[in-house]
Amino acid sequence: MSTIAVTSSVGSIDISVESLSTFNPTKILSESTSTGSIYVLGTLSDLPTIVHIQKTVLESEKVQVVLQGLDRLNVFLENQPYFSSHAWSNTEDINRSPDYQIKVICPATETHIKKYSEQERYMVKETPKIYKNVVLPYIEAFDGTRLGWVYAILEGRKEAERVLYKTEDDTGFVILPDLKWDQTSMNALYLTVLVQTHSIKTLRDLTPSHIPLLEDIKQAVFRTVKEKYGVASSKLRLFVHYQPSYYHFHVHVVHINAEATSGMLVGQAHMLDDLINLLELSPSNGPSLLAQKTYTYPLGVEHGLFEGMKTAGAFYRDDDISDGAV
Repeated sequence: MSTIAVTSSVGSIDISVESLSTFNPTKILSESTSTGSIYVLGTLSDLPTIVHIQKTVLESEKVQVVLQGLDRLNVFLENQPYFSSHAWSNTEDINRSPDYQIKVICPATETHIKKYSEQERYMVKETPKIYKNVVLPYIEAFDGTRLGWVYAILEGRKEAERVLYKTEDDTGFVILPDLKWDQTSMNALYLTVLVQTHSIKTLRDLTPSHIPLLEDIKQAVFRTVKEKYGVASSKLRLFVHYQPSYYHFHVHVVHINAEATSGMLVGQAHMLDDLINLLELSPSNGPSLLAQKTYTYPLGVEHGLFEGMKTAGAFYRDDDISDGAV
C-alpha cells in the first residue's frame, strides 16, 4: 500500500487507501463522458478537497488479456450486428460499478471497418447537382439489409423493452436510448428518434409537409425526457446528421453537457429547429430549401462517397484561393 504524507499550513495530510475511503463528496465540478474523467468537490479530514478520477487508457496489447479476465458480462442491448454490455473484472462486490462498457459489432461489414478506422478527412461542397449525380445514386444503391436492425426496432422485434416512446400509427416514430449511451451518466444522455416511414432517407428529402412530424418529434422528446429522466428541454440538443451514417431518417437527442464528438460539430450536425424553420420558409410547391441547399461537410477518405465526390470536383482546392486583399 502506498501512502503519501504532505505537511502544509493546516497540518499533515495523509493520502492513502484508508484516508481516501473517508472522502465525503458534496458536488460534481465537471466530468468528461468520453474520457471517463470526473472532478468532485468534497471534504477529506474536514478540509475542502477536490478529487479527480480518470480511467487509464487501455494499452492495445492488453485487450485480449482484459477480455479473457472478465468475471461477469451484462449484455443490455442485443440487436445484431450491434451489442452493448457492462463488464466486471471481478464480482466480489456485486454492487460495484462496471469496470468496462463493451460494445460489439458482429458481423462487422467493410463499411463498419472503414467508419471506425482512423482516416484523413477533407471538406467538400455538395451542390444539388452533385447530390443528383453522385450522392443520390450512392444512396439508392445502398445495401438495404444494413438497415435490418432499424426495421427490427420499428417493428417491435428488437429492443422493445428499451423503447421510451412509440406512436401508434405507421407515420410516427419511436424514441430510445442511443447505442452510444449506457444510461449511467445523465450528462451523457443520448437518445435516437427513428421515423416509421422509409421514404425519408436524408434531410434533403424533407418538405413542408413534414413540419408536423418534426414538431411532434420535438414535443414528444421534451415530454419523454422530462418524465423519464427529469431533464428540462432547455438542456437538450436535437439535431440531424448530413451525411448520416445510415440512410433512414433519424434525429439525435443529446444532453447539452455531453462531451462533443465529431458528429456534433458544425458541418455534420444540423439543429432540428433550423430544419423546421427552413421548411417554413420553403415554397409550398417545388423543392424545399433543404433540397436546394449546398451542404459543406467533412468526408473521410474511407467513405463510400469519397472518390465520387473527388471526381465531381466537390473538394476545396488551393488554386481556388483568391489573390485579392482580405
